[in-house]
Amino acid sequence: MIRIAAPALALLCLTACEYREVEREIGYKGKARVNPWLAAERFIGRLGYETQPVISWTEPDYGDAVWIVPASILSNVSFTRSMEEWVRDGGHLILLVERTDSATNDWRGRHAPPSIEQALTEMLRRGGISLETSGDARAREVEFQGKSYKVDAESDAVVALNEAEGGVFATTECGDGRITVVTDGRIFRNRWIDERDHAALLAALVDSGGGDGRVGIARDSGLSFWSLLREHLSPILLAGAVCLLLWLWRNMSRFGPVESAAPPPVSRGYDHHLEALGHFHWKLDHAAALLARSRAQVAEFGHRSSLAAGRGDADLHSFLAERAGLPPERVARALSDDAPGDPNAFTRITADLQKLLATLHQPPMP
Repeated sequence: MIRIAAPALALLCLTACEYREVEREIGYKGKARVNPWLAAERFIGRLGYETQPVISWTEPDYGDAVWIVPASILSNVSFTRSMEEWVRDGGHLILLVERTDSATNDWRGRHAPPSIEQALTEMLRRGGISLETSGDARAREVEFQGKSYKVDAESDAVVALNEAEGGVFATTECGDGRITVVTDGRIFRNRWIDERDHAALLAALVDSGGGDGRVGIARDSGLSFWSLLREHLSPILLAGAVCLLLWLWRNMSRFGPVESAAPPPVSRGYDHHLEALGHFHWKLDHAAALLARSRAQVAEFGHRSSLAAGRGDADLHSFLAERAGLPPERVARALSDDAPGDPNAFTRITADLQKLLATLHQPPMP
């Protein structure tokens, strides 16, 4: 009855507890969760352009009109040289500096610092654009081709044209093409592209490409399987680590209980083998086989000594008792074929036989 009442009482107490509902945004689901530029891709597609998602670095094709590229991708001279040649031949490069990481959660308020390589800085400088990663730039409005667009942008990177004042947006013609730098890539991400004039600015930048070519949208890097595990499967990983620690504690000697201080029994010593052999013969026939050889030797040597002394076999026991100084009863018991009844009797018989053999090997007293 108590076993049933106790859980019921616990459930009743829990139903009476106060609680508070908290609503928290955790982000998008599906493709939008792993691709922060999905909304931009679909928006550009509705404008009539063919979009080309770029997962890993490939050189831009001459049939591409616009490329939207995170700054972290252009990480060496080979990449920047290919991109610069494409721009001078008529391509439009839209370079995003900060908040371009595909794995960044837009609801946590944290982002990785911008990664700008020297090769990219030199490429921009040749085009008349200076980019600094240490600063503080904010903008609520940017101008492009004579039009003003309301934005909500801020970043640690500062971009400027030649000697102009730095900010979050800069664009200039380069050869037959154009380079546009937006330091805050957040304005084109899924969460913020529908705010203010972010989508309108993106449309104007794409339309300025001046062609019907494709629009390439590059990602900084592919998602890592282990990063997804750390982000979404941390409880399972923690449980696995606890199970591993318990298994180690149970199976490894250094984590297990302290061993006994008593040393293990010695089972390979010579005395142990002798003891085991004697125990075997005692269980077999009370060591009668061990006594048979000694008895035969005593009888043989005693018979010879008795004949040499002229006593004969009839008086063998008396003869041996006189020679060894033992009572005749003990000599008769030692030479009989009976097995000893207990270990003490076996010890006495063995001692008497040894004494008889030692006496018979000595020359007789004159």
